Amino acid sequence: MTKARYFEIGVDCLEIIAVLLALLLAVYVSIWAGLLLLGVLLLGLVSLICNYDAWIVRRLSTLENPLILPLCRTGFVGRHRRMLRLLPSEPRCRFCMVPFGGLGKVFGIRPSPPNPNYCRSCFEALPTTTHELKVGVLFADLRGFTSWSETHTSSAAADLVSRFYARANRVLTSDDALVDFIGDQVMAIYLVDMPSLGARTADIMVAATRRLIQAEGKVTESLPVGVGIHMGKAQVGSLATGGSKNFTAIGDVVNTAARLQSAAKANEILISETVYDALSEKKPQADRTTLELKGKAELLTAFILR
Repeated sequence: MTKARYFEIGVDCLEIIAVLLALLLAVYVSIWAGLLLLGVLLLGLVSLICNYDAWIVRRLSTLENPLILPLCRTGFVGRHRRMLRLLPSEPRCRFCMVPFGGLGKVFGIRPSPPNPNYCRSCFEALPTTTHELKVGVLFADLRGFTSWSETHTSSAAADLVSRFYARANRVLTSDDALVDFIGDQVMAIYLVDMPSLGARTADIMVAATRRLIQAEGKVTESLPVGVGIHMGKAQVGSLATGGSKNFTAIGDVVNTAARLQSAAKANEILISETVYDALSEKKPQADRTTLELKGKAELLTAFILR
């Protein structure tokens, strides 16, 4: 945690210097000049961090304690994700949300060659193995996609899924979820250690799911969504081999969330008893049910939200 604090303090100091320089220009020249300088300096700082701090990250990361995980716990990742989401254009780094297009392209922010889903800095900071962490896992799937695909072209199917990905990514990442795409379904990982989530993780996941279903319902050419949510401890980190890395979660909590999603009907949210118990005192109206899920030895108690 100490090394993460050093990194965070270093970035905060650079941001403070940028603000002070902009204030000086605003006072002695003009407010507009100060605002312009502030924007240029902050975007330049983002470019510097995302492209050229790999050597610092490598020095601060260890196999047992990769830099990205303590930065999640301190709130650094969450704060900067919220700021970087304001910059327009896709695609983005799946971890820090910095855009590779638009202003990101202008300022030279480039994806990492080993894994273009991440910026260079995030790729270096990602763990090379998995670590046991408490997570919330959300799976969302387009209902009826297989039968729909039989009567539509492959390009139409790809376009439908791409638009679903874009809407799901926009909705879920607003709450600091780490999103991955698998076939026609979306997997979102919520790290409970992040200060923006914490004890509110279950409430945040349910609220995000309702927003996703509502967003899909407003689209003319779309399919209904089924969602499964579970919480618990999972192995989180990289499962990639060789020189590449990724960020995912694996374990029973992930399998259970996926099975709940498979059992959910159109526009239905199936949450485990663990998630329901973790909701705030004002729990939503839900129907209790018992499910026999594929691959599970025992019946699972779940709650249906509509």
